[in-house]
Amino acid sequence: DGKFNKSGYRLYKIRSTQTPDDYASMRETIERRLDHPENKYPDLILLDGGRGHVSTVRALLDEKGIDIPVFGMVKDDYHKTRALVSEDEEISIAREQAVFQLIYRIQEEIHRFAISGMSRAKGRSMTHSTLEKIDGVGPAKARALLAHFKTIGAIKNATEDELAECKGVSKSDAKTIYSYYHDDKKEEK
Repeated sequence: DGKFNKSGYRLYKIRSTQTPDDYASMRETIERRLDHPENKYPDLILLDGGRGHVSTVRALLDEKGIDIPVFGMVKDDYHKTRALVSEDEEISIAREQAVFQLIYRIQEEIHRFAISGMSRAKGRSMTHSTLEKIDGVGPAKARALLAHFKTIGAIKNATEDELAECKGVSKSDAKTIYSYYHDDKKEEK
């Protein structure tokens, strides 16, 4: 009914390629989405791409014996979708206001979700990697510290005794963590 099903949103870490490969990444994402047992198949697949992307996903669907319409969203010079493409046809939506607005809303929602998901992942990664620079602090202690103190700032401002109150952090760990943030010889705090 044109409403977003937010509980169905997913972000995928690409496993099949270490280098940027749009086609392989899209194929992997669609394959993982379709192979997940609790997901029902979508009525339509819209791709952020053109005929090459459509052909890649169409080939995957054919291999699996799945019949779902697939269209790519082709952009104009202003990065607005001007048409939907299949492998052999292009459907202009520039003059179809209702279709254009629906596609625009979908793209904006996808963009919002993807950017917020990447920001959360980057924030977690940066936070954990910062804490994990401290001798004796691995992923488990980093998670415990963040769960206990909520922010890196609170960890930096904590006393040794307060740090030692965190589950899984020994007095020796607390001393090392405190020294890491309060040692005047440290360039990075």
